[in-house]
Amino acid sequence: LITKSASKRGWVHQEIGYAMALNVPILPITLDRVPEGMLQNLHAVAWSSNLKALKQKLSYETFDNLVKFAQENFPPLFECAEFHEARTKMLIDYAKKVRELGFFGHIRQKGLLSSFHIPNKPLSDPIWRQRYGTTIPSEYRCQLLLEERRIFEEHARESGCSLIVDPYYVYNEKEYGISGRLARLKPLLEFLESMPDDKIKIAFYKGIPKQQNLIIVGDWFVAESISASFSSGFRQTIFTRHAPTIQRKIETFDQELHNLLKNQKIPPQLSRKFAIQKIEQLIKNWRVV
Repeated sequence: LITKSASKRGWVHQEIGYAMALNVPILPITLDRVPEGMLQNLHAVAWSSNLKALKQKLSYETFDNLVKFAQENFPPLFECAEFHEARTKMLIDYAKKVRELGFFGHIRQKGLLSSFHIPNKPLSDPIWRQRYGTTIPSEYRCQLLLEERRIFEEHARESGCSLIVDPYYVYNEKEYGISGRLARLKPLLEFLESMPDDKIKIAFYKGIPKQQNLIIVGDWFVAESISASFSSGFRQTIFTRHAPTIQRKIETFDQELHNLLKNQKIPPQLSRKFAIQKIEQLIKNWRVV
């Protein structure tokens, strides 16, 4: 219900804007003259003393059409990205959507090396060719990966991150070589070195299945991959905004991270420094090889 006075207050329009961004159906009813700006585009209903006419404007069909329109113009609670590029594009879009709403989410990720092993450097940098060796993908795919790294880093620097990774995995020697291993570990090491201790927890899990990757951004969305290869990337990634599912995934992830650090006798607040030391040692050993 919008009065002439309320329409002049910024927070009223802000609340309506948030609702629209979340695809909540809106039907403003104005008690005075229809205000200018945002509400004009929402087909506001003017209050009338003629109850019969007002009832026609506020009919069941009016509200039913609003709800149907919202359902048809918003992603479902579950989506599947079949191929690598689609997965990366959806990760970027979902993460940007959270940021556009004015929020940042804590990044939780379980996988071989996480999104933070992607180089945060222009595609012209030699590290991209070193990363892929003889199997360098298209420029489009590399650009998507770079965007993934950068938007996730924005979230992590604002809200922190928790990582479960396997830095011991030996990549395809024929395709990637020693330089390919180093080009994956170095970006992760640089990211860890740049993060404060209170913004990150990280545990090593030797033997994570290479085809699995779990990403949780705050309590906004989950992306879980169940199939992958190093030549084609992750496939069949399920995205969900279903709140109970997200909460269960968060609880399971946090418990697994806690158990890993406990079993390895690493205090959470020191996990970053421990990870840095281990990765530095791996890099040193592989350089010798």
